[in-house]
Amino acid sequence: MSDKDDRGPASALVADRDPALRRSLAALIRAHDPSLQIIEAETSRETCEACLIHRPVLAFVGLQFEDATGPEAVARFKAQGFVVPCLILVATQIFSRWTEVSQHLDAHEFLRLPLDEAHVAGLLQAHARRRQPTRLLLVDSAAQSRALVRRILATSGFNLAVEEIESGPHALKLARQAACDVALIDIGLRGGGGGLELACQIREVAPGTPLVLMTGGDAASMAQASRHFGIDYVLKKPFFARDVDRVLYHVLGLRRPYLINATTEALPAQAAAR
Repeated sequence: MSDKDDRGPASALVADRDPALRRSLAALIRAHDPSLQIIEAETSRETCEACLIHRPVLAFVGLQFEDATGPEAVARFKAQGFVVPCLILVATQIFSRWTEVSQHLDAHEFLRLPLDEAHVAGLLQAHARRRQPTRLLLVDSAAQSRALVRRILATSGFNLAVEEIESGPHALKLARQAACDVALIDIGLRGGGGGLELACQIREVAPGTPLVLMTGGDAASMAQASRHFGIDYVLKKPFFARDVDRVLYHVLGLRRPYLINATTEALPAQAAAR
């Protein structure tokens, strides 16, 4: 993933009709990442033009401008082929269809005013981590299943570097030799004691690696049983990219967007603290 192209350095857009809010958000962004070029817009037209010209990696967009709404501006540049990697909608109140509108616009989060600096700082920290490579070890005996999971992972909001493994011994050897940020293991892994045994073995050789099991069975029961073995999460098949992202926010210690909480089902209880 690259945040630079022929348009120059990576940029962040702050678009709202309130100049004081724009200044506050711009200051928070600069404090977190001085390398980002800050672009401001106060109208829907300026917002659309800024996105198409500068292709920001991050954008805070207010819901209401003098000439149109924020969602209309987003829909306009989205229709021309550009989607902001991290779009944060800003409003004074939550409205009834906020999740539907946010999903339609490919928004990352919905930020409610008055400005909560801790919330913004958490979003910026998570955004920076999402742009960094996350090494994910995918272990599944079935080639077709691995291919399906790989397609799902390709649409994640995280920059995932996926290493696919079909056998437990190979996965264990790789985990021992090279650190990974998270291991995603199929519970029905063929050979040995299956996915749970492999997870326990990885816990021994790489104790800092977060472990996530995939199962097509009763995920709640599996989570309850596996919590004693240091498993961090259990994902029930079928799952989607947003479910994977929810897990990654947790295991990487990042602030999870309210929007992900609102659009994903509650996952099985995570394992007890290690």
